[in-house]
Amino acid sequence: MLIDYKRCTEILSCLYGRKPAKVYHIGAHIGEEAQAYHENGVTEVCWFEANPQIIPQLQAAINTVDMKQTIVPYALWNKNEKVKLNISSNLQSSSVFEFDKHQSYYPDIVYTDSLEVDAFRLDSFIDLWDSPLPFSDFDFVNLDTQGAELAIIEGMGKYINIASLMGVYVEVNKEHLYKDIPLIDELDKYLGENGFVRLQTVWTNAGWGDALYVRKIEV
Repeated sequence: MLIDYKRCTEILSCLYGRKPAKVYHIGAHIGEEAQAYHENGVTEVCWFEANPQIIPQLQAAINTVDMKQTIVPYALWNKNEKVKLNISSNLQSSSVFEFDKHQSYYPDIVYTDSLEVDAFRLDSFIDLWDSPLPFSDFDFVNLDTQGAELAIIEGMGKYINIASLMGVYVEVNKEHLYKDIPLIDELDKYLGENGFVRLQTVWTNAGWGDALYVRKIEV
């Protein structure tokens, strides 16, 4: 996270008088944020990870942290369908999109494999009568999905507007690191239409960054 998670909690606590306790982390990789969540008041996390190859590493990593944690081994999307997940040599750059300018900034990272994976809308997942999700009253969403962020947010449906949700942390792009991915203006527009404002953004020198969106406070 380019914006330290502790800083995110300080902002949200200042705005809403509470820290996030229930987190949906989408694009878990190997759970690098688990310790920061634990140290800053999070009690439950749902880790969404589409790449089955790294689930054992994710499980081992989160087992070292004392929180209620669930791994959901599926991709999220704006439709319920199968998608092709391109696996990168560093794993973290894996995406449902093909490389574009990513190859200029990171020439040593290449796709080494691809997998067909099941993808679901988040609202469909939550609304299943036997949903694998232990909670739906999440108050913070962290998305790191290499260009799929807007599609996943669209797939939240009505749950983007639940009262508990204070903040959405998103990897954002101002260049097409992957082909045809949405850029930050599109995220600003969609989240703005749903009551969120981008409060802080940190950019890298490679056309991508991280942004914290918070729900607007009605006065």
